Amino acid sequence: MGQTAGEATRDWTALRLALELHRGPWRVRLVRTQPLPAGIGLLLTVAAGEAEADAAAALGRPAADIREAATFFIAQILLAPGTDSYRVLGAGPGATTGELRHNMALLMRWLHPDVAREGEPAVLAARIAAAWNTLKTPERRAAYDRECQGAAALPAGDADLAALWARAEARRSQRPGAAGRVVRKRRLPRLLAFWLLGRSRD
Repeated sequence: MGQTAGEATRDWTALRLALELHRGPWRVRLVRTQPLPAGIGLLLTVAAGEAEADAAAALGRPAADIREAATFFIAQILLAPGTDSYRVLGAGPGATTGELRHNMALLMRWLHPDVAREGEPAVLAARIAAAWNTLKTPERRAAYDRECQGAAALPAGDADLAALWARAEARRSQRPGAAGRVVRKRRLPRLLAFWLLGRSRD
């Protein structure tokens, strides 16, 4: 039986990749560095508990497996530490405000107690809401884009320092008990402190 017109327009690329990653998680680090695949909106729709039967029919896998793979993709690719606000919402800088809003709504629906099965919904919801808050108006989005461009334009040494700080913050936020509370920056990472000390002597 051939595809209907509606099925033919659906892009299952993201869900196929999610299934591959779920079977072979060793590829996660590589995929985190690559642009998002087509069909993210459909992946979010399935994760939110919709279009599961269509996905199962198109991909030849049980709906539960596909939903689990979609959840794995969201957690490991969209919500990975250090992910920018666009990627948290499953989009790129070229996305429209409507697309960002739609993806945010699907992610929030995915976290609803009737859909979510595990994890820390409150923490994840706060992160998704923060990403949307950053991008929801043209003014905020423009300011965020300028900030990102400025970070990309840092001299190599300063960019390395910024990356070091980001990694240290990510590690700190992953410590047991850090979820759901503000983590205070009480001490600079040792390497950063040595770097600043060296600069003060120049």
